[in-house]
Amino acid sequence: MSVPAVDLTVCPDRLESDLGALAQLVETDHPGWTRTALGPVDREARELVRRWMADVGLETSVDGAGNLFGRLRGTGSGGHSLMVGSHTDSVIGGGRFDGIVGVVGALEAVRVLRESGRQLEHDLVVVDFFNEEPNEFGLSCVGSRAMVGELTGDHLGLRDDQGRTLADALEGVGIDPAGALGAGYDFSGVDTFLELHIEQGPYLEAQGSQVGLVESITGISRFRALFTGQADHAGTAPMDRRRDAGCAAAGTVLAVERIAAEGDHTKGTSGQVTFTPAAVNVVTAHAEFRGEFRGPEGEWLRHAQERLTAAAGEEGHRRGVDVEVDWLPLQEPAPMSDPVLATLTEVVDGLGLTSSRLFSGAEHDAAVLARRVPTGMLFVPSRDGRSHCPEEWTDLADVTAGVTALTQALIALDRRGKP
Repeated sequence: MSVPAVDLTVCPDRLESDLGALAQLVETDHPGWTRTALGPVDREARELVRRWMADVGLETSVDGAGNLFGRLRGTGSGGHSLMVGSHTDSVIGGGRFDGIVGVVGALEAVRVLRESGRQLEHDLVVVDFFNEEPNEFGLSCVGSRAMVGELTGDHLGLRDDQGRTLADALEGVGIDPAGALGAGYDFSGVDTFLELHIEQGPYLEAQGSQVGLVESITGISRFRALFTGQADHAGTAPMDRRRDAGCAAAGTVLAVERIAAEGDHTKGTSGQVTFTPAAVNVVTAHAEFRGEFRGPEGEWLRHAQERLTAAAGEEGHRRGVDVEVDWLPLQEPAPMSDPVLATLTEVVDGLGLTSSRLFSGAEHDAAVLARRVPTGMLFVPSRDGRSHCPEEWTDLADVTAGVTALTQALIALDRRGKP
């Protein structure tokens, strides 16, 4: 079954202009489109989005965790709303479209609704979430975590490589840590949350699909592994007497790859590897690296945690190296709402767009909000499946198709109410 499309027209030129304006706001000392959440350029981008929100008639506000909101009042008196949005921060050396397609697309949906004279019964709340991408403290989705009440004091105490805490970093960008902890959102009146995003993978392009209908979003388990050995002279310490922390860390990095390769749709990645002292003529005394596992099943993620902790211990034991593996709280896989997914499918079919259902191996704020409110997610194709790199690209025609589907879905969900 399909939902007949309402006669509305999304403007590609406006989308291209908005995407281009945000793409100009980057940290020039990094490659690609870098706009890290705890940096000044991100604040500039979010101020631009706030002005756009005000220009299209939205009531703007910022919560204690830095999330930016724009509200379009509906005609109903029941206090119910639809929520839509994404993020504007990016990873270091990242791409041009990640996150901002969903923010720009939500604002274009508001423009189209206002130009057509169509009023929703629900309030429409547009959100630019704060700090979706993993930060230097190993935490992602800071703003959406705060909204659902899952940002904790332990999170604020996380430290970067310089010993600075996340609380310190938030204060540095004008966010009161206590306010962030108290930034829970009242979701009792939110009937649905929708997020539009680039796929960041090759599936839609390979299938020839214009739109992706997300069935579930990956679970994630992140860790920090610490290895303590003994510094010695590289030319005189016998190989069988060394306590080489670097070698123990290297073996554990390979274990991440090995464990992840054995699952179905599972991934494992290591990064931020540090050896101390940083000298080729000294046996490594200390090593540290951070990594993560991703997968569609929470049980597999817990199994991967156990296996990696054991593997790290074995690598250390063989070399007389002390090992400590610290795990952040596991982020469970997030299924999307079946009724919302059904509505999205009907809308996309009614528009005559080609589509595929798929699993998202990328992390999104939608996964966090899905724990509090019925949630759906739409993808548009990524050329060659590239993302989190300067080569990331999505054609304007695909962005336009995605924004059209998003706008029509909001209308359909407004008619149907709470799933």
